Amino acid sequence: MSAKIGPRSKPEVGIEPLDLSALPVESVTQLEKWICLACVLDVFTRHMGLAPKTAYLEIKRYTPPVAELTNSALTRPYFTAQPPKSPCPYCGSPAKWHARLWVYRIESGKATDGSRRELVKSLPKSDDQFLVLEEKATQQHAFFEWLEKISTGLNLDDPVWLRDVSRHYLSRKEPKEDWQAQFKGIHAIRRSRRLDSGWEVDSGRLFLAPMLFDELLLAQYLVSRSHKAGGLTLEGRYTLAELFARLRNSGYLRAAGVHAHNPGDALEQLLNSLSGGETALKFYYIVDRRDFLEKVKAVRLLKPPKPKGPLFIG
Repeated sequence: MSAKIGPRSKPEVGIEPLDLSALPVESVTQLEKWICLACVLDVFTRHMGLAPKTAYLEIKRYTPPVAELTNSALTRPYFTAQPPKSPCPYCGSPAKWHARLWVYRIESGKATDGSRRELVKSLPKSDDQFLVLEEKATQQHAFFEWLEKISTGLNLDDPVWLRDVSRHYLSRKEPKEDWQAQFKGIHAIRRSRRLDSGWEVDSGRLFLAPMLFDELLLAQYLVSRSHKAGGLTLEGRYTLAELFARLRNSGYLRAAGVHAHNPGDALEQLLNSLSGGETALKFYYIVDRRDFLEKVKAVRLLKPPKPKGPLFIG
């Protein structure tokens, strides 16, 4: 669930984004949703027949469902971030009728649960400025969404992406370590010949234990396998059959409990092992409604703008 923040992403004066520095970066996804209050008011008053005062109360109490927050297909009244002072793409209303919802999604787990609970406790409770929503998922679902997130925008023709994906994967694998800082001094990643587990840095080179290094190769393959014939890794490009032979010969398949005799079945079992499979987890959504509430308050006494052009209800 990724979203690019457009030119209006700078927070309004007096509204600071949440400090998520205590949470592992790979377990958090941030996005913003823009909503046109004039469109919402038009639906409530003209199409549903509510009195203006009642309509404003309903807007203020609005609680977006998870499906609405995560839907990438935007329909009225949601729109993508526009340049400042741009009119609503549906009804033409000016920017004062446009409100923003900041959304923070946190993946549950040992690395996040304690910090997430502390963060939620610290949020102001008045006027429902913040909402906390939950969504049931599986570890495999979370893993594939994470893969999609880190793959967005990668230039697979530039080998530097291998380093970026390596940092992302290690950050997800060992979230307590500051891998952003570690990678500033690392110029090469190698398979260790002496480590049984874990990793170490020596003279600007990051050495990974054999099983961890093989996991990293698999993650790199998954990111790039649809780019060209085979997936690119730190060891070069592998077809699925070549990767299967490589991981079998290194002992990784045996260590991961994969006993399939053909590459396709082995990959399915590897994905289940690498991701955590159908083990349950939750996504927690923190919805920041502060800008939304301020905009509702600011326009509640204004006369709604007359819609320009045909409107379609999404």
